[in-house]
Amino acid sequence: MLGGRLVLALVTTTILSLSGLFALPGQTKADAQPTTRVAQTSEESAQPVSRGTDDIDDLALNLNNPGSIVERLEEDAEKKDYLFQFPGVTAALKPWYDFKADMAGTYGLNFGISFSTLYQKASDTFGPEDDAAGFDFDVSGTWTFLGRETSSPTMLGFNFFRRNTLGTELPPQTLFTQYGSLYSGAAPYGENDPVIGEFWLQKKFDNAFGFRVGQIFPITAYDFFPFKNFRTDFVDFNHVTNATIPLPGNGLGAFVVYRPQPNILLRLGAHDANADVEKSGFNTYDGELFTIFEVGFDTGLTPRVPGRPPGGHIHLSLWHQDDRKDAGIDGGRGIGLSAVQRFGRFTPFVRYGYTDAEVSGPTSVKHMANAGLVVDEIFGQMNDRIGVGVTWSDPIDRTLDDQTTVDAYYRVQVTPEIQMGPTLELIFDPARNPDEDRIAIWGFRTRIAL
Repeated sequence: MLGGRLVLALVTTTILSLSGLFALPGQTKADAQPTTRVAQTSEESAQPVSRGTDDIDDLALNLNNPGSIVERLEEDAEKKDYLFQFPGVTAALKPWYDFKADMAGTYGLNFGISFSTLYQKASDTFGPEDDAAGFDFDVSGTWTFLGRETSSPTMLGFNFFRRNTLGTELPPQTLFTQYGSLYSGAAPYGENDPVIGEFWLQKKFDNAFGFRVGQIFPITAYDFFPFKNFRTDFVDFNHVTNATIPLPGNGLGAFVVYRPQPNILLRLGAHDANADVEKSGFNTYDGELFTIFEVGFDTGLTPRVPGRPPGGHIHLSLWHQDDRKDAGIDGGRGIGLSAVQRFGRFTPFVRYGYTDAEVSGPTSVKHMANAGLVVDEIFGQMNDRIGVGVTWSDPIDRTLDDQTTVDAYYRVQVTPEIQMGPTLELIFDPARNPDEDRIAIWGFRTRIAL
């Protein structure tokens, strides 16, 4: 715990010492879509760039991982290649998109609304329920209120969401308890009253250093993986996060980022280990911390769009969690590794995680190995995607058998605003259901983004 408090003190002291430095700023189908492109800031640029190793300013410092508020807003704002548009919708939505563009250009305020649903049905269960449906309603935004046209912008990020079931007894998040998997097959689709999920302040300094502090969602800050957005990509727990890293929920935290070279990123963070999104962070924080240090390396094999995730990346995470005494959870530590590289339409990936903890520790998985492939532009549709990932998990509880999970999805951009497609999970030797050799969980997901 002492080590964790020292890290928090380091992060907090650095942020406070720098806070005084804030300074004032000096016709295809896709073409028919209303443009929602946000005003360019240091988070983004329209074109890929090649970088010299000595020119950090060529590539804006990116503090955001896939699935984060900024990344989701960027993706939703891009023009889409879609199947069709309902008559009259483009004209009806034009005032909305014009309003968003005006707010972005005039005030630096970017925001979006999305509604996602997921239905899942298991082929076999030992519990009374074999299906689950849920929704995620999300309002997210950022306000770059200082330095919008500089390399040292200051941004406020916010997120509000509501999640619940859709006509079933269970949400998809807990359906795994009915068929005995080691972890959830749809981790984020749970039950939450309307809550403020994120509310943070972010500052960059000359594209080399930055920090974020406030209410943060650590899953979207650490353990880089370009397909962890559960609304559009993989849905099972181990792809949305890393099952060996007990990243806390939405709560108080801070991190600092430093980029010594254009292709190297260092990140140090500390977070409330007892974070609960439905409680104030000051009501849950009692000095018990989750701390993490990361090193990221951009392979540089493909040109990168500034402010967006790299096409090739190698990532190392080292973490520690204090004992959570009131929760009865012992501490632990571990390591996470990942490598991903895009080759045209194809993006293979490999990931690994290890936890040094006991059965009473912060995670149920000791070793995790994951590999997969994502293919874009299916049937010529630029935004359509197929993803398949295979995960082997070794439980910390030695009385349980190893489990292998296949998670797959197909995403179709139906209209400029609507995505949908099937999902499929195959659980081989479910760890908590030794009577079954294989269980299939098929599903269907939809998303509307405005």
